[in-house]
Amino acid sequence: MTRKRSEAPGDLLEEADLLDAPGGKSLRLRFQGRFEGRMVTWLATLRALDDPCDTATPNYIEVGMNGPDGIPITVGLDVDRVDLPTVRKAMIMIRRYKRLRRGRHEYGGRDAS
Repeated sequence: MTRKRSEAPGDLLEEADLLDAPGGKSLRLRFQGRFEGRMVTWLATLRALDDPCDTATPNYIEVGMNGPDGIPITVGLDVDRVDLPTVRKAMIMIRRYKRLRRGRHEYGGRDAS
């Protein structure tokens, strides 16, 4: 398990603990955010949905139940790999999603290329 913070000064990633190295098909991280009116620790897993044969699977966010170390959240994204720009965008999306609720939420169907 790789525990790493971004070295870029003033970077949003300074607020996150990356538990996996960027650039792969998935990446786990831990960061703070608001949920249900309070500050929580997100235990996030970001997954690349890059299967060219599967154009029907939409992007998704799945929020689990509270655990001892935080709230698990899995985000499936239409990307080839989970790089640092993808991590930044996902953190912003999770933090700005005002109506986020527990369970699985699908959005933005994938188009065939």
